[in-house]
Amino acid sequence: MSKPRLAITLGDPAGIGFEITLRAVNSLEVQRVCSPIIFGDARFAGFFKKHNFIAASKIGKIKTGVASKKAGLAALGAIEKAVEYCLKGETLALVTAPVSKESLKLAGVKYPGHTELLAALTKSPEIAMMMVCGKILSVMVTRHIPLSEVSKKLKTKDIVETVTLAAGFDKALKIAVCALNPHAGDNGILGGEEKKIIAPACKILAAKGFNVSRPLPADSAWLKTKNGEFDLLCGMYHDQVMIPLKCIDAKKIVNVTAGLPFVRTSPGHGAAYDIAGKNIADESAMIAAIVFAAKNAKKGLR
Repeated sequence: MSKPRLAITLGDPAGIGFEITLRAVNSLEVQRVCSPIIFGDARFAGFFKKHNFIAASKIGKIKTGVASKKAGLAALGAIEKAVEYCLKGETLALVTAPVSKESLKLAGVKYPGHTELLAALTKSPEIAMMMVCGKILSVMVTRHIPLSEVSKKLKTKDIVETVTLAAGFDKALKIAVCALNPHAGDNGILGGEEKKIIAPACKILAAKGFNVSRPLPADSAWLKTKNGEFDLLCGMYHDQVMIPLKCIDAKKIVNVTAGLPFVRTSPGHGAAYDIAGKNIADESAMIAAIVFAAKNAKKGLR
């Protein structure tokens, strides 16, 4: 049986993307499940002689561990070229090494991260940022925005859309919906978002046939999900999802973008400028992201 061809980007060249990708694609776990095509700056081509390498940029020298316009342009070039391959069907899935949001901004990219950029490049109007960690599935309603903006941005329709995308067509999933405020707002004493925004979303989802909880205190929702009482957890903001996952098992977190025309995954960590170039970055999450993409691409899932 032929192995699926996967597009893999090197991420920010000033970060750890290059080293974790190099070790990942040379690992037995990855070699068993896919045929990788690497997209990155021309300066890295010599390290991937055993693999198919596509030079998407030629930026020259940059300083390791420092955000820059050049680094952002290189990361952007790799993403754009890899997306082109996926949309043409030349690769079945996309795995992205971490980028720096600061470098992307310096390069003139108006989107705050991979997820929003990929949605724009593929003209995907509805997307969801999922996190997979072993058997735990989770998704966040708001993504890369300041915490002070979460309450203003939180909408009933967005919660409904996020859960619908994350759950796909499997309405048998038991879904835990997190409250925004401590103690789920304590009947409005600690905040009104649960009554005004989240509970109505739960009612709409239930009417659609989804097996959803009422708005649960986030700490209780996570404990119940970790113990297997729920299959999918929906958090209202980025850190409500990421902090518990990092505490459970940081090495196994895989970022999955639901709603794209192809499978896309990424390790659940950043470019790690503080350890870039030291050859000590752990490639475990990158391997997990590639293996997840390969298995789900073969199933035809998105």
